[in-house]
Amino acid sequence: MQVAGVLGPAGVVELADGVLTLEYDSDHEGLRRRGEKMIGDINEVLTALAGMPILCKLQAGDGADAQRPVRRAFGGLSAAETAEIAEDPAVKALLDAFKGTVMDTRRDPLAGLATEVEPEEDVGSERH
Repeated sequence: MQVAGVLGPAGVVELADGVLTLEYDSDHEGLRRRGEKMIGDINEVLTALAGMPILCKLQAGDGADAQRPVRRAFGGLSAAETAEIAEDPAVKALLDAFKGTVMDTRRDPLAGLATEVEPEEDVGSERH
């Protein structure tokens, strides 16, 4: 599961001194527990996005302490960025072809974080 999927339902409680505190309501307790298991990956992604060390703390709660959902806090684009996307010639061509409109724009929190995988050696092609 991607980091964004685990963090999406959480609410932002606080970001202070390099610690991001997120809160999950009881409906999303399973995602909070899953997030705890992948906290190293979460910290790595958040650090890359912020450009500074970020440690994430995941807490259970009722959402009362959360100020805004993570999806809104980290994913949205500004009106200017959305307008720029809508003016892109490739986007315009797709919108014209499919009679569509730009409904939702957001950043991919994992963009640029793909790691290269070393190809495995082909042991079956050895000559004896």
